Amino acid sequence: MAVVPPAVSEAHPARRPERPDRVPTQTVDRALTVLGYFTATEPELSSAEIAGRLGLHQTTAYRLLSTMEASGYVERDPRTGLYRLGLKLIELAGLKLNQMDLARHAQPELNALRDGLHLNANLAVLDHSRGNICHLAFAVRPDVSHTYTLLGRMSVAHCTALGKVLLAGRPRSEVHQTIHALGWRSNTERSLRDFPSLDEALDQIAAQGYAVDDGEHRRNVKCVGAPVRDRTGAVVAAISVSGTPELVDAVGVPRVIAAVTERADAVSARLGHLDSWRR
Repeated sequence: MAVVPPAVSEAHPARRPERPDRVPTQTVDRALTVLGYFTATEPELSSAEIAGRLGLHQTTAYRLLSTMEASGYVERDPRTGLYRLGLKLIELAGLKLNQMDLARHAQPELNALRDGLHLNANLAVLDHSRGNICHLAFAVRPDVSHTYTLLGRMSVAHCTALGKVLLAGRPRSEVHQTIHALGWRSNTERSLRDFPSLDEALDQIAAQGYAVDDGEHRRNVKCVGAPVRDRTGAVVAAISVSGTPELVDAVGVPRVIAAVTERADAVSARLGHLDSWRR
């Protein structure tokens, strides 16, 4: 006699088996999301905080964190029970930085800017998908907080001299699209917050070869940035100096602009940009 399969009600349809690749992919996505939760202002988090942000039961989050801990991507403070980034990330970051001739070529020029102008010098690249700049290297005055010199520190691109220099080398439609998706995220009342003003600023920066941030990223901070180009002439990074308006003005803005553009050209020459080498 034929066996008749049980009826399946509309209210309780038969459960389809999950695709075999779904769970691993979801786990990887969650692990990468967890890494992004750690910031300069939140370097340590509890498993409960992480579970809440992921929308998971705490037991599930704990299993994920245990796996990440075993691989070295996070570590748990046995005294407080809080999690922080693990040493594996330093290993990977070191490998990436070693691949980037950019930081190695730029560091002597940053040191020269700091020593010659007595201002803080910075190197950054554009993380276009997130509308940010990523800081790769520093040369700073001894009185600067260590939080300022965190490698990988992110800042909103259009609020900084570094970022405006980098955006000036990108198609305007691409810049607009990113801001449409992410919003203006203004840092101060001086931050750019409309497209006509932004476009005018970027056109001027592209023409003159440098950018100025006067309180747009942080109040009471002035910054001058210039582009770094590779052998094709594409803008691949930017360097800058920054300090209080009083310090920058005491040095003299024209002198600061000249020094930053000269050092940026020196880095460009080391990357094979011949026009910079000929100057």
